[in-house]
Amino acid sequence: MNLKNINDLINIRSYIAMSTNNGWIDKKTINYLNNLLLLLDKKILAILMDDEFKSLINYQNLPEVLREVKQVTNIKSGLKI
Repeated sequence: MNLKNINDLINIRSYIAMSTNNGWIDKKTINYLNNLLLLLDKKILAILMDDEFKSLINYQNLPEVLREVKQVTNIKSGLKI
């Protein structure tokens, strides 16, 4: 898993999304760019949902992290747990 690859895909997606808002691009090209956005979204989501990425970010520890966040939030708001 290479985070640079994910970052590159996200940057390309951002560029394409920004380009679709330019009024000087013809409709045919805009349709093509919109299709690319869908394909990039699918690719990025597949990578983010892959077991290798989940392992990289310790996804299996999510319940523990949620408890910690809840505790910090409750402490800041003055609530007792």
